[in-house]
Amino acid sequence: MSSGSNAEFLNPQWCRSTDRPLLPPVWTAGHGIHRYQWTCNACRDNKWRDQRGACRHEKQQSHKSNVEYLLTRSPSLQPEVTGPLLDLLKDLSQSHSSDAVDRPQTQPFTHAAPFDQPPPPEAFELDWDAIDHDELMPPSIGETSVATLAAGLADWLARNEQEYGADDDQPEPLLQGAPRAPQRSVPVEDPNWFPWPDKETCILDILRHLPRSLFSDAQMQVILWGVSVLGVDNIPSTGVLKDLDESLQHKYGIESVRYEGPLGHVYYVNHLSSIIAQEIANPRICPHIRHYPEDAGQHLGEPWQASRWLNEIDPSLITPMIRVRHQDYYVFEPTKLTDGNIIVPERWYTKMTGAGSAHHEEFWARAWCAQPVANDEGYRSYLINTNSTIDIPADQLLLSFPNLVETYRRDNLPDPRNIIGILNSAGVAPWHWTDPAIGNRWRVRARGHRVLSYMMWLYCDDTSGNVSKKWNKHNSFLFTSAGLPRTFMHKESNIHFLSTSNIAPPLEMLDGIVTQLEDAQAHGIWAWDVTAKEMVLIIPTVLAILGDNPMQSELACHIGLQAKYFCRSCWVKGHEAPEKDSIPSADHTADVSSVHSESEYSTHGEGSGTKMRGRRKETMQDLVDRARRFLGDNHPRKRDETVSKLKSMFQDVLTTGVKTHYQKTKTETGIKDTFMEVFVDRIFKPMKGYRGGSAAHAKAVKEVTQGRDVESFLSPIWRIKGLDPHQDTPVEILHVILLGFIKYFWRDAISRLNDIQKSLLITRLTSFNVAGLGIPQLAGQTLVQYAGSLTGRDFRAISQAAPFVLYDLVPPECYDTFVALSSLVPLVWQPVIENLDVHLDAVQTSIDHFLNCTVRWTPRWFNKPKFHIIRHLPDHIRRLGPPILFATEGFESFNAVIRDHSVHSNRQAPSRDIARGFARCNRTRHFLSGGYFMSRENADGKHDGASMATMPYSSIVENWRVVGRNPAALTRFANGAVKNIIAEYYGLSDEPDNSTFPGTCIPDNSRPRTLEKTSTSVHLPDALPAVHRRLYQTCKSLTAHNGNICKLYQFVLASDQQPQSNGVCHTPPQWDGQANYVLIEVFRIVGLADTYHLPLLRSAGWKLMSAQSLLCSVNVQHNCAANSCTDAAFATVYEEREATSKKGKRMEHRSLDDVVLNTAQMRDAIYVQQFRMRADQLDRDQAIHA
Repeated sequence: MSSGSNAEFLNPQWCRSTDRPLLPPVWTAGHGIHRYQWTCNACRDNKWRDQRGACRHEKQQSHKSNVEYLLTRSPSLQPEVTGPLLDLLKDLSQSHSSDAVDRPQTQPFTHAAPFDQPPPPEAFELDWDAIDHDELMPPSIGETSVATLAAGLADWLARNEQEYGADDDQPEPLLQGAPRAPQRSVPVEDPNWFPWPDKETCILDILRHLPRSLFSDAQMQVILWGVSVLGVDNIPSTGVLKDLDESLQHKYGIESVRYEGPLGHVYYVNHLSSIIAQEIANPRICPHIRHYPEDAGQHLGEPWQASRWLNEIDPSLITPMIRVRHQDYYVFEPTKLTDGNIIVPERWYTKMTGAGSAHHEEFWARAWCAQPVANDEGYRSYLINTNSTIDIPADQLLLSFPNLVETYRRDNLPDPRNIIGILNSAGVAPWHWTDPAIGNRWRVRARGHRVLSYMMWLYCDDTSGNVSKKWNKHNSFLFTSAGLPRTFMHKESNIHFLSTSNIAPPLEMLDGIVTQLEDAQAHGIWAWDVTAKEMVLIIPTVLAILGDNPMQSELACHIGLQAKYFCRSCWVKGHEAPEKDSIPSADHTADVSSVHSESEYSTHGEGSGTKMRGRRKETMQDLVDRARRFLGDNHPRKRDETVSKLKSMFQDVLTTGVKTHYQKTKTETGIKDTFMEVFVDRIFKPMKGYRGGSAAHAKAVKEVTQGRDVESFLSPIWRIKGLDPHQDTPVEILHVILLGFIKYFWRDAISRLNDIQKSLLITRLTSFNVAGLGIPQLAGQTLVQYAGSLTGRDFRAISQAAPFVLYDLVPPECYDTFVALSSLVPLVWQPVIENLDVHLDAVQTSIDHFLNCTVRWTPRWFNKPKFHIIRHLPDHIRRLGPPILFATEGFESFNAVIRDHSVHSNRQAPSRDIARGFARCNRTRHFLSGGYFMSRENADGKHDGASMATMPYSSIVENWRVVGRNPAALTRFANGAVKNIIAEYYGLSDEPDNSTFPGTCIPDNSRPRTLEKTSTSVHLPDALPAVHRRLYQTCKSLTAHNGNICKLYQFVLASDQQPQSNGVCHTPPQWDGQANYVLIEVFRIVGLADTYHLPLLRSAGWKLMSAQSLLCSVNVQHNCAANSCTDAAFATVYEEREATSKKGKRMEHRSLDDVVLNTAQMRDAIYVQQFRMRADQLDRDQAIHA
């Protein structure tokens, strides 16, 4: 009998056309409407097939592969039955089958074969003569069924034993993952993995776009092979990944815009507006971006607290409005106050007001007074008095411009739309800020939405696109948000790539960037504010341009550091021509390599690549005069003056065509526009052999100008609104101080030493105590032997160690200069300034003292332009913030990412390929950050200006999407054995580190003890009350306020806090890993160490303090100079982390309690600098003539 009422796995059936069994694990029989049909479990296509369809399906190669995979991966359906049990089953089968040899076999209870027709009934006739009466009673149905089942089971087990064997020594076969089915249509969207179709594609696409670990196609094939061998199913090919990448980039990514520059080069620029819109829609970034300046008084720690953003920048480029009590107030619009007066706000800023729990931030307005102007008919218009400004808190604003227009008649006021002019120091001038009839133009464009500014640090530098030493110069533009706090701004994930090219010069690439910037400033950037859940209009603004000195000179249209007027910021005059000889030291000639190998001699410099002409030796009077010019006050360069001069120079080329006059003007002004220079050369090139004003000159001018005005031939830097490249290219402290002064002096010092002195210096450096400095132990041999090949990190360590290792190895004038420089460095790298005026005074005094010591040593150092450039640093601090904000270490390290993208391209189109690579990395970062996005296909056609890219726009929250929950969870994936490298690479790791909480401790290995058995009872017997059976647990380290892990016997700074009274074992602080008390030995400043000019410390007893009182660790050195310490000690030398039999020299200290506080410490300078000793200032005239 057979039945098709249920779908079960039974014995194999047979397909007539192929005569091969349809294995039950592969096929499932149908029932109901699918009776006599089968579905394939291997292919999982949910299709029901009849006999012919199943036979055709089994012939397909994909089916055979899927069957092989299913049978390999599926757990065996056959039990582990061998030996006696198998024999028993065989006997059972044979015993029942022997009784029914000559009898008709009863069919087992099974399904009908889906492909066989039911057999026709056979005629049956009973032959009574042939009946064996001994066997008249046949076996029962149950017995027959048991016999049949037993026979089948025994046969199956025997066959399984033969096919698979029982050899446990056979290796386990590799289980290959199931191949991915061909995709012939749009994949079904999985909301859990959106916008990726599935898990496998998501993970591999993320791996393809790691910023610092890019994979080539060959490397990706290796990864795909590995995950396939590991048994991962549904692995996409590289072709599928590339197709998906193109699709996602087209829908949600940043466009790389192609430009053909004015100089004829093709390059690509990533769309600036799209990058900024992504940042506003990023929940990890947007809440931290500041859009308003802050009046923080004397406190200065961020760029929005500095003078440029707060007071100087063009008011039309900063945030033009605030929203107060559901009214939008805009700048340059008449506004009514609660006292009835009318003002015109010029700019908005914030200020912290209140105290204690009422301390909060509120908006303020810097405004002009609007004076009503009367005529015969009464007050009919306003005159805006800009001679003075007033500061008004936002809570005194009553009526915005639209409401004032509706109510001015009732209040008998002039029409706010009638502004007749501006009253300034020169008289009355026309009103030009807005159209008084409609108010601020951003109010019209915003249509009720908020308008915010987005400040940027723009950076440009050159780097090599090769890993090898072969130079492959790529000029690159990057930017980061100036509105981000310092801790966010320097993160690699917050540095954004704009453009690079190995053929287009920087100013030509800047033309495309400025074009995008102008469009965004004219029309705004629509972005989804993820914090406010609404659309906002963004105005991008460049706060400053960063880079090294040669690049900043080129961007500022300055002739370079080797010119007579070598400073891009002022009109200081150097020597007439580059010196041919090197800089001699006070008593000998300095190392030539330490003089002529700096960045100012790079290809950016004027006249680089040409043979320098010799000139007469400078006399002492020449040196003195140049030193005075370096150290004196000079007239600053101004944007308008430079633009006017450039126009005059180009116009002179067009009219006279005299090349020598053009070259002389460049020399006499120090102005050189490399962008304009290309067009000038095109005019002069066909004129060889002809005089100015000839037909050849007129033809060349006509071909070059083509009727365009002079402004179109000037550098695009002058088109950046609100930017003065002379004053807004701040001093770059990395190249000026670390790779400038310290490198110069260190090379000079090493060149002075003989072998014995070098050996002593190596010992001192190796023995130098680095506790509290945050740097590894110094490698003295490397710092001395390879003094000409050190990096910025090495010079950072040298600046903090130099006063303690050079005191008797160099001349006194040289050593005093080192000490003065080491005193200046911590002030420059101080991240937060609590009192701006006091700090600037200290910086200016330190710079003057350093330069006075330098010129006393030898004025020949003053042929280095950096010794003058440092004088502009105090002004840049006041205008832009602490120098660490505009330091370029973060951008310099980003060059490695650019190089990685260059290496993983075919180098046929580097600008395009690198730009697109960064755009894809940016998209992946935005996805994993939980950023909101909307497909360009759903955009409503809003543009940022010149139709370069369609910007998505929608005020409906539901139209903005985020990635599915599974991709979002990848950044939070935690596995004790595996580091979440994805979150780290994209800067998305935000897990709190409990070890950084002040007072967090690590207990030592000792057991809790009573108070009498602790060091506290020895040094301070009465500090804690003796309580019976109270135990104390000691610790081996403690976390300070700045996150330092302070170990035992390490010097720290502590605030005077009273200890808690409940410090015992099993108290709540201990449960949280917090210590209660810390026993410290107090040291006090008792004077000045004569040699080092640093504070001298002496022990002043012991004190028990709160564990939360530690501020930071500090660096303290032994007073070796006063105690004549020698290198007589020895220590074991370690090689390959193994102790060897070798011994290395170490310093042998005498009078160990004679210690000095190292105020040259760069880390935690805000705490340490309060103990610095001000050095005696040198008289400048005496120093110059010394």
